[in-house]
Amino acid sequence: MNLSNFGEQFAAKVLEKTYASAVVDAIANRDYEGEIKKPGDRVNILSFLNSILLSDYAVGSDMASETIVDAEDQLVVEKRKYYNFSLDRLENLFTYGGDIPENLLTDAAKVLERTIDTYLLDKFGSEAKAGNWIGIDLIVEGGASGTSASIVTTATGGTVTVNSTGVATVETSVGAAENPRDGVVYFAGFQNADLYKGFRLRSTAAFVSPWYRISGITSSTQASLTEWDEAVSGSDFEEGHTLRGLFGGDGVSFPKYGDGNASLLTMMGLGWEIQAAIATAVTAATIYDQATLLAEALDSNEVASEERKLTVPPAGITMLRQAAELQPTGIAEIYSGTVLNGRVMRFGGFDVHSAAGTRVSTRAGHSPGSGVANDVVFTAATTGYVVPANHLGFITYADKWSESRVIDAENQFAKKYQGLFLFGAKVPRQRRKYGAVLFGSF
Repeated sequence: MNLSNFGEQFAAKVLEKTYASAVVDAIANRDYEGEIKKPGDRVNILSFLNSILLSDYAVGSDMASETIVDAEDQLVVEKRKYYNFSLDRLENLFTYGGDIPENLLTDAAKVLERTIDTYLLDKFGSEAKAGNWIGIDLIVEGGASGTSASIVTTATGGTVTVNSTGVATVETSVGAAENPRDGVVYFAGFQNADLYKGFRLRSTAAFVSPWYRISGITSSTQASLTEWDEAVSGSDFEEGHTLRGLFGGDGVSFPKYGDGNASLLTMMGLGWEIQAAIATAVTAATIYDQATLLAEALDSNEVASEERKLTVPPAGITMLRQAAELQPTGIAEIYSGTVLNGRVMRFGGFDVHSAAGTRVSTRAGHSPGSGVANDVVFTAATTGYVVPANHLGFITYADKWSESRVIDAENQFAKKYQGLFLFGAKVPRQRRKYGAVLFGSF
């Protein structure tokens, strides 16, 4: 082989080896990759945040004009990864291995593969739509005890303040509260572990707000909220407010001005709920039901049934194969197809992909605790996997081999093998509803 042109052949070889087993091409689309040419390139992606409003037509009356709200999301080629190693040509004369460069380059490809997968899968924990998380919700009941919560809208969304001290007029501190979902006592306020999850207000009469996205944690008693798509206006917003559904609903339907009840900004004694605050246990006995809840979340958002993906750690693959629901009638479905891009089975409408090692990201859950106000004692929170389910349209990915080459080392009888790889990804805000997360411990 002529080493002067080894670099060009190597680049194609690395691409093939990387994407034969990585999950990137299975879970992401490359709709804008042709726009990428160099580091720092940016591609603006246009979205429309509100659905078209249909109104009743009255003869002789002018039609009202609707304002369409648009937004731009920007995909940035933000990651630049390189390798640079040398092999002494003189030493190569005395070694028994004849394919040392090829093996090292293959290893570099595998490291790159793992890096890209980790980068993509880590985005699910911050980008999946509020309301699309499956786990153990943390509920702090409202009522006469003084527990209360309120939302004040801002230019960018809203600010929520909570109080569980038992003093109804002072919303400055929180204590601990028993969660009716699992009977465990948890810290009742906000923690960094809650960031990007869903939050809603609720009353004792099952009067609730929609799920809002926790976009920032100011303190244990206060957090910033945004809509899941970060919209602040549109035909489905109440006049003067920048969050949808502030007049509440039944948990499923949220009419623009509710059903005549008072706004959740002014109701007293409200409790609150943080979605999937605690990692739920995932076992062979539960994983089938949990996966169907992920499918339900996508169905509720009217996401197409084709091109749905579920990415789990190896322990999850074992549990799916052991699940009673798939024995024996599900055998044909789960083993259909071939292993490609990490795909190991099909089940429940999902192509199931295995992501080993550190590829599937983890995060801490909400902390158990006991005590009141500043005397709350915490215990270690359970760390859970962020197990993603998504339609292929959820995340857009782009990459480019900038350069790959073999050069002579200066002042040495050696060859240097070098490569530079560029990549980036973006979840357009309107596509957040295409993703759902199972927050679980295996």
